[in-house]
Amino acid sequence: MADRNSGQKMIAVSNGAERECYFLKQIFNCSGRNTFSVLMAEEVIKRGMKAAVLLTDKPESYNMPSFFPTCVTEFFPEQGKKNMNFQKLVTYSTEYDRADFTARNIRMLQGRMATFEIVGVGIIGRVHLCTGSRQDIKSALAAAATAITAGIPFAKILGALNGLACCENLVSDI
Repeated sequence: MADRNSGQKMIAVSNGAERECYFLKQIFNCSGRNTFSVLMAEEVIKRGMKAAVLLTDKPESYNMPSFFPTCVTEFFPEQGKKNMNFQKLVTYSTEYDRADFTARNIRMLQGRMATFEIVGVGIIGRVHLCTGSRQDIKSALAAAATAITAGIPFAKILGALNGLACCENLVSDI
């Protein structure tokens, strides 16, 4: 675990984001970015730490810009793009093109494989996952949007996601 003096950039995730944590950790490991640490948002608050990025499906629960200046969350039309007091709000979606990052051209292939394109602010890249799960596509997109927001180069993210082993029964050890 990182502390305030470790020099690591903290990424906070909300409860229930185990699959997203798995993808984030794989991106950080495969990209050679050992300066990142993933920690539960509740733990960040409890320790009085500041995270570079918060990944959550309920941004209204973490209206704490002093702990989480940047928030990555799923886009919903009724939510719009109001920033909810975060310095920056970044959205992702597998359904809506108005999000900052979207998964397009999703294809489920034989053998429990999926392929899709990540399209975002000036970027586009194809991802091949060895899973037939739409939830894994959404989790991989959320992790990619978080990693991009944290400063990981998009090419490294694509390389990490495309190099993953099969993702059945993903668990997180955070």
